[in-house]
Amino acid sequence: MTVTQPEQVRLDLPARYTYLHLLSDCIADMLRLLEQMQDAEMVIYNIQLAVHEACTNIVRHAYENKGEGRILITLTLSFDPPQLTIELQDTGKPFDAESYAPPDLDDVPIGGMGIFLIRNLMDDVTYTPSPGRNHWNLTKSLLVKGI
Repeated sequence: MTVTQPEQVRLDLPARYTYLHLLSDCIADMLRLLEQMQDAEMVIYNIQLAVHEACTNIVRHAYENKGEGRILITLTLSFDPPQLTIELQDTGKPFDAESYAPPDLDDVPIGGMGIFLIRNLMDDVTYTPSPGRNHWNLTKSLLVKGI
């Protein structure tokens, strides 16, 4: 199947861990549209991991594990150039990006690796808090054989 126009999927999920598999399935299905993607299974896994970490942080920190709130998700797969962009929006507590410090990899902590993983697995990560809404934008460029 050859697709040239960007493919877009929007999800509106309850901020609960139990629904994150739906997001992972969407990511995998969308990326399989790129039939010639290099290292497809590894790329799919890495993107799923990064997005799962971001959503886990939203559930745990923005919504404080209360089971309230929603995560609005927009996945956009572009074909020229091939890339996947994931936008995450929530209305929970904002993340204090100024206080984030990368973990000491010589003394790996048990927790607190989420932001580090997200930034290292994706090509571009931005976070923009605004009154009443937090916005994450994660982008991964995709290598396709023959391009």
